[in-house]
Amino acid sequence: MANKKKARKEKLSIYLARESAKPDSDLIKLENAKEAVELDLPEVEAAVLYVKKQPPKNPPPWTKLFTENEAVDASLFGVSSNVGSVFIVRTGTATFVLSFGTGFHLLKPEAIERDFGLKVTLNSVDPDKLRSLDKASYDHNPLNSRTQSTRDVDIFNLHLDSEMEMLYAITGSSQVKEFGSHVTGRDALTIAVEASLDDIPRILKTAYSQYKTTLPSKFSWVENINRVRDLDEIEILDLELDECFKTMAAESFWLGEPEIVDWESQIGYSFSMYPNSPRHAVLLFQDYLDYLGGDLPSVERMKSDVIHVNNSEYQSVKSWSVYRCLYAEISFDGSQYILRNGVWYKVNNDFVSAVDEYLEELEEYDFQFPVYSHDREEEYNDHVYKSQTGFCLMDKKNIKIGGPYDKLEHCDLIRNGRDFVHVKVYKSSSTLSHLFSQGFVAAEAFVKDGWYRERLNPKLPASIKLADAKARPDPQNYSIVYAIATKKKIPEELPFFSKVTLKNALRTLKALNYNVALAKIDVDDSVLKTKKYKPKKN
Repeated sequence: MANKKKARKEKLSIYLARESAKPDSDLIKLENAKEAVELDLPEVEAAVLYVKKQPPKNPPPWTKLFTENEAVDASLFGVSSNVGSVFIVRTGTATFVLSFGTGFHLLKPEAIERDFGLKVTLNSVDPDKLRSLDKASYDHNPLNSRTQSTRDVDIFNLHLDSEMEMLYAITGSSQVKEFGSHVTGRDALTIAVEASLDDIPRILKTAYSQYKTTLPSKFSWVENINRVRDLDEIEILDLELDECFKTMAAESFWLGEPEIVDWESQIGYSFSMYPNSPRHAVLLFQDYLDYLGGDLPSVERMKSDVIHVNNSEYQSVKSWSVYRCLYAEISFDGSQYILRNGVWYKVNNDFVSAVDEYLEELEEYDFQFPVYSHDREEEYNDHVYKSQTGFCLMDKKNIKIGGPYDKLEHCDLIRNGRDFVHVKVYKSSSTLSHLFSQGFVAAEAFVKDGWYRERLNPKLPASIKLADAKARPDPQNYSIVYAIATKKKIPEELPFFSKVTLKNALRTLKALNYNVALAKIDVDDSVLKTKKYKPKKN
């Protein structure tokens, strides 16, 4: 008995067009493709194949999908393994673009529906049988990374923080027979299936149905925050921001460093480097308005205007565009959007409400700190230590621990031997995110790590030294206090990303049985208005 020939699997990369009625010329770069070949497929309005020009030698196996039934002349693909093509299929409800080989080079990215493949995949995989995911953090220093497993695992075994990281690609075991054994989703849906040309419409119909399906509850958090990547949507948001500049007060926007900076080595910020340019102690949106001299701010202007970090010699040691330093939160078309570090994010309104409700449980610290009227945080900490009773100064008493934090400052001040106080002047969302994260890391090390306590103990005043540094202390006897110097109401008026970081820190600290409180430090107006000018040479 002759062996039955095993059916060959076809790799399909399926994209969804953002607007189904757009002509082919708006979907792909027709100038880089050969003449169109129309194909007859069941249950579709139109099916057109475009092959990329100038193919190099030996057609790859996937070309047989089109040539084995003589639907397409094999000579069309030339004699190259680098040949590429796109196949545009129009159904009654949607338009799909299938990419083969190097055909993805023909696509016009702005015409493609972002995250189509991701949503289809999330609706099609077994949540407990995942193999790989790509993620991006939206912390103060955004990172892109991939985690993989050699066996099927749950999504959280792939080390994804559902509130601090965005998922943008995933691979797992398929639960949809039309998609084969495994499915991968990003912008494109990628599958490997035993299929003929006539099977394509059925596969596309199933993919579109999965795309329109509500995400399962286990993956619902994926839509909490999404980075806006569609160029048209970004342009619309920028235009909406310009409209907001005409009507909203300066207090509705924030300027802040888009990354962590060393404040000890700088004297301030300036919007130009002329000798007579004022150097501002902190970044304020109102100072930028003053710099504009009555002109309305605009996205276009902010992308070209620059903020300089000045060192003690009044030299620019770092700079960013004003647009990158702008933090804005706007409502548009029923959704909440956030601009941070030059990137737009769309935030689920329910997620915003959930974060705000969680922070309502945060206690207000029952101590009124002195007004902040100092140039540097260490000067203020020293002032509190010397002017108030019950405080010990811990500022700059670092412990080298290695890892991402390298040197860890346990806290800035300790009050009554039990309250670990972390002080920070509000300058940007990244500043606060760093504050909340560092406070949590120190608190966790204090409870879990005897090695850390042994190195911390000699730095503590005699009155509050641990009797046995190796013994695990009871977190219920301690409080973590985040003291923020700001004019804003806290936590209500904190930037949203800072709220998320605070919520996560609060949740984890409470799980460790710490008491947690938030304190607002009033800021003297003179600090915000402080300006320096480059000395004139004699």
